[in-house]
Amino acid sequence: MFLKPFLTEAGFERGRPPRDHRLVLDSIFWIARTGAQWRDLPDHLGKWASVYRQIRRWTLSRIRELLLDALNDTEDAPHNVQMIDSPIVWTHPSCCRCKGETQKEGFWRSKGGFTNKAHLRTNGGGLPMKAEFTGGCIPDYKGYDPVLRGGPDPKVPLADRGYAAICIRSDVEARSGAPVIPMRKIRLGAAAHRRPLYALRNPVERLIITLKNACRIATRYDKTAACHLCFVNRA
Repeated sequence: MFLKPFLTEAGFERGRPPRDHRLVLDSIFWIARTGAQWRDLPDHLGKWASVYRQIRRWTLSRIRELLLDALNDTEDAPHNVQMIDSPIVWTHPSCCRCKGETQKEGFWRSKGGFTNKAHLRTNGGGLPMKAEFTGGCIPDYKGYDPVLRGGPDPKVPLADRGYAAICIRSDVEARSGAPVIPMRKIRLGAAAHRRPLYALRNPVERLIITLKNACRIATRYDKTAACHLCFVNRA
């Protein structure tokens, strides 16, 4: 019932209405969990071309952003404490055949092949608020601005040493927040962080494990970053 207002199609040129949105969602979950190709979708879950066409429509209409905004606007969501992390995802070579589009879609070549990095922002309960993709060799702190753009400002942001940059600490303090980010040991005069609060980062680590249990997220098979983000937000 919560998803129904976001999946209701409107307009005069929308074509034949889908028969069952729940079946489409079940098909998407099956593809995300197994990592199979669209053509291998079982018959009882519908036609693969229809399901793929529907997820493309939802991707282009940016339903995932509206859905996350609606969830984050609820009063039960704890926004004072927010967490940021960025796991690396290996990319299947078949997705990186388009020349000139690799960096645009979040691909980056390294010694281990093509990789990309998912920058995740969650609330205090470990529920996702925003996700963005960059290349796997991009430093963690460069994903801070994209995921913090929009939404409520965190009062106590929790992050690891990858986000221990002076510009990030200054931005959090300018938002009247108190960053809990351990500084690098080689930095002289590094500010101490509160370990009990830093231990609260456990939910974002568990979220990453939950996402990587889906084969299509643990290994990226999608050529476009928008389509891959749809699987991340729906998994």
